[in-house]
Amino acid sequence: MTMLRDVDYVLQKLDWMRAEGIWPNGLRYLWTDAFGVVLYVSLCTETGEERWLGEAARLVADVERVLGRRRGLRIGEAADRDGQYFHYLAMWLFALARLGDLRPEYRERGIALARDIHPAFVVPGRGVIWKMQEDLSSPYPGYGLGSMDAYDGDVAKRFAELEK
Repeated sequence: MTMLRDVDYVLQKLDWMRAEGIWPNGLRYLWTDAFGVVLYVSLCTETGEERWLGEAARLVADVERVLGRRRGLRIGEAADRDGQYFHYLAMWLFALARLGDLRPEYRERGIALARDIHPAFVVPGRGVIWKMQEDLSSPYPGYGLGSMDAYDGDVAKRFAELEK
């Protein structure tokens, strides 16, 4: 049995993280929470228990409430977690797509988010900006084009194309 299929092990670790205040009860952090949504969807798939989809939906709502901005999602709620990273947003889009496999309205949310953030990050013919100001008005000081973001940008663009 691999660790990915060892649901008891995963549940023990999840209980331990909760007891230690590590996750999901702590400061919101987009990257970690994206993996959390995928974890909950995986637990639902493996166990057949709908409660995990409820946990995923609550986590999405919490992330949107705490990290949500007029456009996009802030990196995290701690003071040093400002701005928006495209690769964090791409991971969040992946999480919404996985949840959207079971609850289609979340895929639609991912498509809407991709359409909203993509124009701010993408520099046509050049690449994708690594980190933007929180309001997506301009690149974050000291950050330019990213190396992996072109791939992430393609993933986000494909979300928008799924609607066609």
